[in-house]
Amino acid sequence: MLVMDTAVSRAGRRFEPQQERELHGAALSAAKSLPSARRGLTVVRELNGPIGIPDFTALTGDPSQILERHAAPIPPITNEIDAGIVAALNATTGRPVEWIARQLGWPPTTVQRRIVSLLRLGAIKGVGNQRFVRDARLGTLGRVYAIEAKVDDWTSALKQVRTYRVWADAYVLVMGPLSDRVLTRLTPEVRHDRGGLVVDGTWVLRPRLGHVAPARRIQAAEAFAASTFGGDLLPPL
Repeated sequence: MLVMDTAVSRAGRRFEPQQERELHGAALSAAKSLPSARRGLTVVRELNGPIGIPDFTALTGDPSQILERHAAPIPPITNEIDAGIVAALNATTGRPVEWIARQLGWPPTTVQRRIVSLLRLGAIKGVGNQRFVRDARLGTLGRVYAIEAKVDDWTSALKQVRTYRVWADAYVLVMGPLSDRVLTRLTPEVRHDRGGLVVDGTWVLRPRLGHVAPARRIQAAEAFAASTFGGDLLPPL
């Protein structure tokens, strides 16, 4: 497993209580037991995601996909509109602007303006007759899990992790010891979300994959790729 810290270079790093830091070992242990983690696991600390900044973001799956993305001379596609266009296209069958606009429910003029920018960036290319494909190295990379560690205040924690469902395949909430009363209230909420729950270092619920819009999945993958540029990617421990 490779853990990368993107927070140290970001101005205004948020305050992190000592008790919360002590839960980070449990968070990383949870990451190593995620589905598909044996095939490959990269964890980024404080990823600046499309919405929110989880304590850790884990990507599971074949790490060669990240290496291929790093090899592409294309800047990260983190804009939601651009990510939507990239998500609508594939790497083999060319699609015209009108088709893309219908798929996304956007005006063709909006799509056309962004097509010009994406062509310049190299994210897409024309294949004749005003049709376009995306670069094959742009994709979803793997499964993305947002992991948040909280000592207490489970209602605030739950509200926070639920925002990550917009772009992460699932969330994992890592908490310290909880009373039976709190655990009885929290567990069904997380189960309803298909989320994961770790309490006092022990799995209570394993995460299940949710539905993420294609554009948001591209955004998440691109944010992850952006945060790991220049790092050496290793297989999990």
